[in-house]
Amino acid sequence: MSPRKFPLRPATHAEGVTRRRICEQYLEVAEIAAMDEGAAINVAVGVAVLAGIAASDAVCIAATGERYSGQDHAAAVTVLRRVDKRLGDRLKVLVDLKAASHYGDSLLTVTDRERALRAARTLVGAARERI
Repeated sequence: MSPRKFPLRPATHAEGVTRRRICEQYLEVAEIAAMDEGAAINVAVGVAVLAGIAASDAVCIAATGERYSGQDHAAAVTVLRRVDKRLGDRLKVLVDLKAASHYGDSLLTVTDRERALRAARTLVGAARERI
């Protein structure tokens, strides 16, 4: 059975650097939002998700010269796992929190926030190391 095809697009090293810089800024904003409680937890998690997605793009660009270009973030997890399984698992943590943080109508927990920040920090760190 051949591996499943996903929408990818070529990307230059410069684009990878830009995605890395963006993920770093998202993480910085997530860390600031994490200083507050209540609805700020959803904001911190939501921005951590964006940091992880941008970091995933940077890592994939560094490894393959391509990035995922579809709307299915679960597929983006699979694409990243092809590059680095551990990082793909970290992105999955974030993707699993995406809907609740971006579109949900209830507040997330401190535990959700800490899981999201840990995953985002790992992904951003990997982006920094690789591109």
